[in-house]
Amino acid sequence: MGRKIPAKKHRGVKDPLVQQAKRLESLTGKINAPPKDPDEQPIPKSLTRLFAFQEKDKQKVARKARNCMKHDKVDIGSPKNATPNPISQLRKLPGESGRGFSLRINSAVRALHNPCEDVDYPVDIEAEDEKGLRMAEQRERRARKRRKAAKGLKGGGDEEREPHLTRTQKLSLKKKARKIKEVEAKNEKQEVVYEKVSFGEVCHAPPSLQARSKGNAGAARPARRGLLLSTLLAPAERQRRDHALLPPAERQRRERARADAVAAYRALKANKINNK
Repeated sequence: MGRKIPAKKHRGVKDPLVQQAKRLESLTGKINAPPKDPDEQPIPKSLTRLFAFQEKDKQKVARKARNCMKHDKVDIGSPKNATPNPISQLRKLPGESGRGFSLRINSAVRALHNPCEDVDYPVDIEAEDEKGLRMAEQRERRARKRRKAAKGLKGGGDEEREPHLTRTQKLSLKKKARKIKEVEAKNEKQEVVYEKVSFGEVCHAPPSLQARSKGNAGAARPARRGLLLSTLLAPAERQRRDHALLPPAERQRRERARADAVAAYRALKANKINNK
C-alpha cells in the first residue's frame, strides 16, 4: 500500500446541499453584483503599462512648473534669503589710506575666487618652468650642431663629408645587407659540406693526416690489453706448464689417479642408469 496522505478528519457526514448553500451565500455580494458607479469604466493593467511613459512626462512637467512657481515667489532682496558676503562687511581701518583699503578689498576678492591659492607658500615658477628647460635644451643642440659644422669646414670642407644618399640608394644598400645576412644564415645552417670533384680529376697523393697527440690516444684497440678469456684461462695454462716440469714418476702417478677417478665416475653414472 502507498503512503497515507494526511488530511482533515471528517467528523460525521456533511450534507452537500447545505455546503453549497453556504458557499453561495458568501458569494452573493461578489457574483453578478451591479457596479457601484455606473459611469466608471475600469482600465486593464496592460493598457496602463503601455501608456505609463506619458504619465511620467506629465509628472515631470508638473514638477518643473511647481519649482518655477517657488522660485518666482522667493524675494531675492529680502534679508532672510540674502547670502552673507564677507567683502561687504569690510570696513576702512582707522589711519588706512584709500589705496591700501582698495588693495585689501582686491586681495580679499582674489582669495574668495581662488581659495586654494597658497599665499604663504607661493609656487616656485622657475622650478616648474618646463617650457624654459625645453628651450634651453634646444639652444644647446643648435649650438652643438653649429660647432660640428664649423669643425667639418675647418677639417677639409665639404669634400671629406659623407655623401648624401638618396632614397633609392638607401634601399639598395638595405637590400644588399639583407642578402648578405641571408647567405650567412644559410652557411651556418649547412652542416654537411660536399666537395665537388670534376670528371677526370686525378689525385697524385693521399690526403695529409695530422698525427694524434699523446693526450688524445683514441679508443683502445681490441686484444691490446688482453682479453677477458685469457684471464680465465691463465690458471689452466700455468697448471699445464707446471705439469710438464714434473718428474716422470710423479706424472705417471697423477695420470693413474686421474684415470681411476674417471673410471669411478663412469661406473657411478652406469649404476644410476641401470637402477632407473
